[in-house]
Amino acid sequence: MPDRAPATPATGRGSLTFRPLVRADFPLLLTWLRAPHVRAWWRGGPTTLDGVEREYGPQVDGTDPTRCFVLHLDGTPIGLFQCYRHADNPDWDRAVGVPAAAGLDYLIGEPDRCGAGIGSAAITAFTATMFGLYPEVDAIVSVPQRDNRPSCRVLEKAGFTLLEERLVDSDDPSDSGVSAIYALRRTAPPAG
Repeated sequence: MPDRAPATPATGRGSLTFRPLVRADFPLLLTWLRAPHVRAWWRGGPTTLDGVEREYGPQVDGTDPTRCFVLHLDGTPIGLFQCYRHADNPDWDRAVGVPAAAGLDYLIGEPDRCGAGIGSAAITAFTATMFGLYPEVDAIVSVPQRDNRPSCRVLEKAGFTLLEERLVDSDDPSDSGVSAIYALRRTAPPAG
C-alpha cells in the first residue's frame, strides 16, 4: 500500500495529498464525525473516542481490509477517504450489485472547505490511487444518499455516472433512504 497518493492541484488553492489514517488522527476524526454537516449523512458513526477506536482501529492495524486515508490540503488534514473491495464485503457486494467493484466513502470534515471544489478534485485523485490498489476491479462505486445532493454533484464532477437510485439492503444507518449508486469504470484494462 502506498504511503501517500501523489500531490494533486486542488482547484488552484493548493495541493491535495493522502496518507494512511493513524491512531493519532482519531481525536480529529471524532471531531469530524460529530460535525453536523457530516453527521447528517455519516449516520450511526462513532460518537466517542472509544467508538472511533473500535471502528477504525482494525483498519489502522490492517486486520480489516478497508483502507482509510486522511486528506490533506497544503499539509492540513481536512477529511477522510476510505476504500474497500466489494468482494471483501459480500453482503454489500450483493446489495449494490456492481460486479468487480471497489467502494469509496469520503467526508470533508472541515465545514469551511465544503463547496469549494476540493471534494471533486480529491475524488479524482483518489480514484487513480484506488485503481492502483485494486488492479482486479473494473469499477469504483460510491453510494451516497440521493438527497445528499452535494455529494452526488462532486461524484458527477469527478466523472462518476449515476447507475440507479433505489433502496439498498443494509443495516448501516448511513444507508437508510434511497441511495444513488454511482460508478467510475476503469478506462484501461488492469495491468498484469
